[in-house]
Amino acid sequence: MQTHIRNNKIIRAALLIMSLMISMTSNTAHAAEAQKIFYVRPVPDNDDPYLQQGSDGIKQAAQMYQMQATTLASQADRAGRQKQLENAIRLGANIIVMIGYEFRELLDTMPRAAPHVRFVMLEQCIPNPPPNLLCISFRESEASYLAGMEAALVSASGKIGVIGAVKTPLKQKPVDVFIAGAKSIRPDADLNHVVWIEGSQPFNDTVRAEMLAKSMLADGVDMIYAIAGSSNNGVFKALAGSNKARAIGSYVNQCPKTAGKVIDNMQVHGDTAISLAVAAILGGSTATRIEYGLKEGAVSLTGISTDAAYSDCDILRQRPVLQKLREASQAIIKGKLKVE
Repeated sequence: MQTHIRNNKIIRAALLIMSLMISMTSNTAHAAEAQKIFYVRPVPDNDDPYLQQGSDGIKQAAQMYQMQATTLASQADRAGRQKQLENAIRLGANIIVMIGYEFRELLDTMPRAAPHVRFVMLEQCIPNPPPNLLCISFRESEASYLAGMEAALVSASGKIGVIGAVKTPLKQKPVDVFIAGAKSIRPDADLNHVVWIEGSQPFNDTVRAEMLAKSMLADGVDMIYAIAGSSNNGVFKALAGSNKARAIGSYVNQCPKTAGKVIDNMQVHGDTAISLAVAAILGGSTATRIEYGLKEGAVSLTGISTDAAYSDCDILRQRPVLQKLREASQAIIKGKLKVE
C-alpha cells in the first residue's frame, strides 16, 4: 500500500511542478487571457460515471493551469456531436477533450477544420491522426490482468464470465488479458462464457445485459467481469437474485451501489489522464499518441488503490488476495511481469 501511496504522490508532485513551471513562464511574459478547455460529451447528461470523468478532468486541469473549463453535452447523433464541437471552437477553445467511440467518425475532419485548436480524444484514434489531435490510450490490460487473477482467486466454481459492450480489437484485448490473468492462477478455470451486448446502445442496454447475466448464472458462473459501461447495471440486477455469484465492475467504483455483489473494480481514471495530457500539451508536446497505465495512476484495481478503505468493496476482507494483487501490480509496473 505504501508503494501505491508513494507512486500517487510522485504523480501529483510532478503535475504540480509542471503547473508551476507553466504558470511562471506565462507570467513572466505578460498577463494573458486564460486559455479555454472544453469537454464535449457524446450524449446528453446522464448517470454514466465514466463520462463524468471528462468534466472532472477538465476542472482539475483548469484549476492547475489557470484555465477556463466548460462542458457541452451533445445530442446523441453525429450532427449533435459535430454541432457542439463547432460551438466549442466558436467559443474560443484552446483544447477540446472528447470521450466516447461515437466521436471516431469526426476525428479526421473536425481537427483539420480547426488547426489552431488541440483536440484530446480518450480511448479512440484513427490512422495518421492530424497533428493537432492527441489520442490517449490506456494500458487497461494491466488492470484487467489483475482482475482476472482476482476472479480466479475468489471464484468457488471456477466458472468465470465476461460481459462486454461491443466487440472491437480495442475491447477484445483486455478480455484476452483478463482470461490470461485468471489462467495464471487457475489453469483449469472455465472461461468460455464471454458475451457482447452489441446493438445500437451497447453501453446503455441494461435489459440485454441482465438477460445475458441470468443465462450465465444458470450455467453455474459465479464470477462475472462486467465491462459494459452503464449496461453493467443490468448485470448487477441479475446478481441480486443470486446467493453466490458476484462481479468485478469496471471504469469506476461500482461497489457502493450493489450491496456486496461487486467485490472490486477495474478502474480507468480518465480525469487523471486528462490532467496529464493537458500538462504535456502546455509543456510543448506535439505527440499525437500517449499511453497511460498503472505506473501513471491512470488505471487501477479499486481494492489496492490509495483510497480503497473508502470503497465499500468486499475484496478488502480478503487480505491474502489483496497481497497477491499488490505484488503482481508492482511486478507489472517494474516490467517484471508482461501482460501484453
